[in-house]
Amino acid sequence: MERQNRRRALGAMLLLPAAGLAASGAAAATRDKKSSQDTAVKLDELLAKDQIRDVLFAYARSNDRADEALLRSCFWPESTHKHGRFEGSSSDFAGFAFRIINNLKYACHHISNVTIEVKGDRAFSECYYLAQHRRDAQGGGEEDVFFQGRYLDIFERRGGVWKIIQRRGLSDYTSDPVPATTPYAQWLAGGHSEKFPNDDYYVMRQAFLSR
Repeated sequence: MERQNRRRALGAMLLLPAAGLAASGAAAATRDKKSSQDTAVKLDELLAKDQIRDVLFAYARSNDRADEALLRSCFWPESTHKHGRFEGSSSDFAGFAFRIINNLKYACHHISNVTIEVKGDRAFSECYYLAQHRRDAQGGGEEDVFFQGRYLDIFERRGGVWKIIQRRGLSDYTSDPVPATTPYAQWLAGGHSEKFPNDDYYVMRQAFLSR
């Protein structure tokens, strides 16, 4: 009996390292799985932020190139909008904005200080804008007006696509009109930006995509 007990004890001792290795292997597999999941989440967040920035930049381009279809593509159909004296749907805001944009000689919008928080298929972003509008002056001639403020946006991802579902635009500064010394018609032809579809952006992009 004593000899059998010693054999059992010895067998148990021999099994301990194998059990330890199995447990260690299981723990390592769990850690690897968690690490892989964490990496996937971080990559998804980075891709989401990059796609959201593209939407913000596209919004600026849509204003500058007077590309109404591009502006509308930044928002989901039921998106809401509050900016300046406008409050309503983003779809109606597009119509409101283009009554102004279509009458501008030139526009330039800069987007900066972009911060984005991603939570699953929703995101919250803040960015700053600085804009210039060249327009006809009421008393004759032309004038430039400069604006700065922020956009606060709620984004949603649907079918892998990010668009704005709620926008709050804040207008922090509007300059006094600055009389223009050189009329827009005297700007060097072919040497400055134009509107959709004549701007070189559309021409060069189409050539790029066709190859």
